[in-house]
Amino acid sequence: MMASGPAFSLLHRDVQRQLWKMGWAELRPLQVDAIQQILETTAHVILSAATAAGKTEAAFLPILSKIATEPTGSVRVIYVGPLKALINDQFARVEQLCSRLEMPVHRWHGDVGATEKTRLIDEPSGVLLITPESLESLFVNRSHALHSLFGGLRFVVIDELHSFLSNERGVHLRSLLYRLLSEVDERQFRLVGLSATLGEPSVAITYLSPDDPSCVTLIEDRQPDRELKLRIHTYREVMETPERHDDEGDQTETEENEPCTDVQAIAMDIVRHCHGHTNLIFANAKADVEEYADACKRIGESQMQTDSFLVHHGSLSAQIREDTEALMKTSVAATTFCSSTLEMGIDIGSVRMVGQIGAPFSVTSLTQRLGRSGRKEGTPRILRIYLGCREPGPDAVIFDRLYLELVQAIALTELMLEQWVEPPHLPACDLSTLTQQIISVISQMGSGTPEGIYRLLCRNGAFRDVESALFAKLLRELANRDVVEQVPEGDLILGLRGERIRKDKGFYAVFATPKAYAVIHNGENLGQLECKPEVDQHLMLAGRRWRVEAIDDEKLVLHVKPAKGRRRTPFAGDGIGEVHPAVRKKMKQVLVSNTRYVYIDTTGGELLQDARGAMMEAGLGSATVFSVGPRETALLTWTGTRIQRTIRAMLSDAGAEAVDEGIALVLRLPASDVSSILDQCITMAHDPLLLAHNIYPRARQKYDHLLSDELLDTVIARNRIDIPGALRVLKEVRAGAHCLH
Repeated sequence: MMASGPAFSLLHRDVQRQLWKMGWAELRPLQVDAIQQILETTAHVILSAATAAGKTEAAFLPILSKIATEPTGSVRVIYVGPLKALINDQFARVEQLCSRLEMPVHRWHGDVGATEKTRLIDEPSGVLLITPESLESLFVNRSHALHSLFGGLRFVVIDELHSFLSNERGVHLRSLLYRLLSEVDERQFRLVGLSATLGEPSVAITYLSPDDPSCVTLIEDRQPDRELKLRIHTYREVMETPERHDDEGDQTETEENEPCTDVQAIAMDIVRHCHGHTNLIFANAKADVEEYADACKRIGESQMQTDSFLVHHGSLSAQIREDTEALMKTSVAATTFCSSTLEMGIDIGSVRMVGQIGAPFSVTSLTQRLGRSGRKEGTPRILRIYLGCREPGPDAVIFDRLYLELVQAIALTELMLEQWVEPPHLPACDLSTLTQQIISVISQMGSGTPEGIYRLLCRNGAFRDVESALFAKLLRELANRDVVEQVPEGDLILGLRGERIRKDKGFYAVFATPKAYAVIHNGENLGQLECKPEVDQHLMLAGRRWRVEAIDDEKLVLHVKPAKGRRRTPFAGDGIGEVHPAVRKKMKQVLVSNTRYVYIDTTGGELLQDARGAMMEAGLGSATVFSVGPRETALLTWTGTRIQRTIRAMLSDAGAEAVDEGIALVLRLPASDVSSILDQCITMAHDPLLLAHNIYPRARQKYDHLLSDELLDTVIARNRIDIPGALRVLKEVRAGAHCLH
């Protein structure tokens, strides 16, 4: 029986009884603080704590107590989650908490049946769990029901808040929340954000309340860190075998085309480390997810093991992902290879170990992934990072001799151990998402005046960094492209192109969804591929090997059948993430220091010593400019992706093209010419709009193709370059320049 206390006594009587029924012995400190803040103040609240810290209950126990006497007549609470799987997972938890109150709980996404949705529209009530995209669909398709649905809305809970802070989905959600205010009787509701990882809390606070950050209360978990067991495993890579490439030769793929040596060595260790337990193995690329799952499955079979090796990533069908999640909750020994799809707090039971293939790109991601392990009290968190390190040949350039992936993995690990994570970067001037919202508002209302739409979306909405003159330019461009049309009375309606965009099934998602081929075997949908293969080509998908039997280009369908041969499958979107300057700075510290890292294996220690020796031999500890060839010179920048991108654009503006090597930029110029180029970049006045011309790729977001070059320059200038940061780094490079020959 739970002991009564000040926080517990604040809860509604039926909420207390439900906790007794569930066998709760005590409230966690996070839950005590959340109950007091939500029930005794009117502030917005952010709950920041590790995975499995009870954040959902911390939010809903006081919220349900607050609305206990008003379960019907309107949706009282909206829970917004970034994934359908997370909503399905949280639905049961919230429903259990609500059972004693007889509080209805609903969910709304693409897999929910029409009967359930109709019931909510006819009898609005209780708690609604929904994704931003499905909330958007309510605005467009159920506009007549919005007030009855949300007139009495009291709270919006945003789960995985950190996942919304640095991308267009977050801008989209903020816009929907501002639009929602016009449907609420009291014209206000409270926001509660749940997050496991916050690099800079002030950014999250500003996201929730940009007008008055002081009305947001941050509650952070005070629980001590659990035991961490950490190891970086390194493998000396050999050259890739031809069958790993995606070229179209005459080679016949057979069962004997097995993985190359480094993949096989890593897979052998993964099988040994994972045997008999439930584990998650993350990879940066979906192709690696499939390749390593296939290799481990075959090794396990050869050793007569009964462990299951599963896959989970965004290109698989929902059914396959759900089957994997369900199996992980059972007592079966199963290891799932996954992309970022399982970083979120989806309940997949107790995970003993988390693995990472290749160095991740951010501390945030690494911390999130580690948080999936050791969720049970008294169990350690276990993380193993597996790195294939290619040994340089006799003609290798200095960058190959520094083993930068190993160094990056160490740097990220050290920053994680220091409990540092990247501060999020709120997007600025997101004209792509604003375009989608303009189409949405016109669809919701039938028409609208330019002034009214600007007031709703910009002046009083999420796009406050878009001034009226820029908004007018955007409307004119959309009119030129027949996305919108202005009638003689002055109102805006959708043009023919706008109608086509609105009717597209992918309209509600503001992130790009490229054309993809459905992969079908005997009527079963396995997933999708954006990169079209050829007939008879082999591929790996859903943890199995296939051969393409037929292609239907009209219906965008690939028919496949099981095969023995294998080929690494190309997936769209497997790219390089953005790296923060602090990571590059830490990488340099790793290389110039003599620190011994006890968590790297013997091979890793040897390679790190080789890298440090190469660093010292080349004099790169102090040098910032050095020759890498007769007419090639490197600028050692040791900075992040955004600043590096800006410096490269500045150099291009000065007439010097550069190749990005991560920690450096390589110019096709002799060292003797570099000083003048640096001086020119440092002293010249940089117009952000002109500099934006040199940033590629230019169009990155879903509706960027509808923007003029002038509008794209504005977006890039405000959101993707950092002139002050670039100038600071260039001055450091210039000050430390020692041209080596």
